[in-house]
Amino acid sequence: MKKVSVFFRIILTAMLISSLAVIPVFAAGVEGTEISLVNDESGYKIIVPGFIDVRTETVYDEDVSVLVMKTPNKDSNGKYPLFEIVTTDKKADSIFSFPRILDKDPISEVDKQFKDGRLMYDLAISSDLKSISKDKIFSFGFTVYDKDINEIYIVENLYVVFDDNAKAAESQDKPNAEEPANAAVATANPTSSKVMVDGKSVAFEAYNIGGNNYFKLRDLAMAVNGSSKQFQVGWDGAKNAINLTSNSAYTPDGKELVVSGNKAAKQAKLTASKIYLNGEEVQLTAYNIDGNNYFKLRDIGKIIDFAVTWDGSLNMIGLDTASSYVEE
Repeated sequence: MKKVSVFFRIILTAMLISSLAVIPVFAAGVEGTEISLVNDESGYKIIVPGFIDVRTETVYDEDVSVLVMKTPNKDSNGKYPLFEIVTTDKKADSIFSFPRILDKDPISEVDKQFKDGRLMYDLAISSDLKSISKDKIFSFGFTVYDKDINEIYIVENLYVVFDDNAKAAESQDKPNAEEPANAAVATANPTSSKVMVDGKSVAFEAYNIGGNNYFKLRDLAMAVNGSSKQFQVGWDGAKNAINLTSNSAYTPDGKELVVSGNKAAKQAKLTASKIYLNGEEVQLTAYNIDGNNYFKLRDIGKIIDFAVTWDGSLNMIGLDTASSYVEE
């Protein structure tokens, strides 16, 4: 066991879905649902064989995202396999975790090493998991270490409930702007990442929805104004349409880049407005939050053609107008 000191800080880091496609995990045929931790660019994901849904629960007076999954059976080693942790971080060597029921002492330890960027997070407990999990919320946060036992990544709270009677969501597809009639509702969590635009720090009121970062169009237009990737934003009320014009200077309305400092999760609804780029309709994922439309950053980067980068070690998003967009 690693000789490290771990304590539980009450920082409610949301677990957000990046993709709900069921994919094969092991050559042995285990399948599960892929979920990004923090956001889809963090480099850390979990594969959940017993995935059912994600719901909102109140934890310490805050609304947080909670993973709902089936109670696993013990494997041949007498452990309960919960999910596989997968990472692209080459420095990641091992994890250490004190899984626990909220407001209770830890129920076990998880101390495992990655093999080819993968490891199974499992519980070694003598109790029957089904008997102790009824109406309980678990926290399976973990710390990632390099080979010299230096902390390199922390998932502070990964909330899970076991509910074998819960029904899976009717659709496991990510909502998109092509289906506004569905009135899809999502939880939007404030983006905590620092944002750099052409090497300069810029503060945005941005949200993370489903593992992707969403920004206001006018904020982005203001941030890149004067660059080779500047673009104009217009509104056609008669057509309920947003008009974007590339290679045109942006005209500010005075409300750009206002940051409220809000740290609470918000309700987000799919935007019904049509979006046109240079007169041609484009399909973009957009949500309305408190009366403002937020667009997926990578979608805007792609159609306007500026680079979007992610530095997990610095928790930093980068926008580079001197470079073209590269598909992930």
